Amino acid sequence: MNRKIYAANDILRLVEYQKCDDRVIYENWQDDETQKGFNYILKESFEEFSARETKQRFVAMIQLTETDELIGYVGISPPESIPDLAIWLFKPFRNKGYGTSAFALATKYAVDVLKIDELHAGAYPDNIRSRKMLEKCGYVPYPEGNVREKHYLTGEDIVQFDYIYRKEQK
Repeated sequence: MNRKIYAANDILRLVEYQKCDDRVIYENWQDDETQKGFNYILKESFEEFSARETKQRFVAMIQLTETDELIGYVGISPPESIPDLAIWLFKPFRNKGYGTSAFALATKYAVDVLKIDELHAGAYPDNIRSRKMLEKCGYVPYPEGNVREKHYLTGEDIVQFDYIYRKEQK
């Protein structure tokens, strides 16, 4: 299946999202680690999920260059909000360095092509790997943007750490 390529390196590509990708994205949301990482439980049926319109200002699937396999996706929040870049890696592809590679590609695409000068990204205090990934990609802690919220299972108060990438930081 031919897809538009937004950005690529030797390992992976950011490619056009297509509606047929909804099934694998939906299945990823069923994973406990995904829900924990986003402090959110998806309660919709697949039909409800698939019927939703994508409102993000940018969304792309992450594809391995060698095999063309889809391994996750990246997205930037809707245009009416602060640009927030998020990544979802499918379970078999986590903790292999793909996230850092994809996040760096998405950041570069957002800055160079979409002309977004400032990007935010969030991570919870216990998600050390995501926090390290953000820092490797040039994001720095931005305490002013930290968000207080309720834990998705316990209802306890928690904080999502905000990180920021500014074009001039490069």
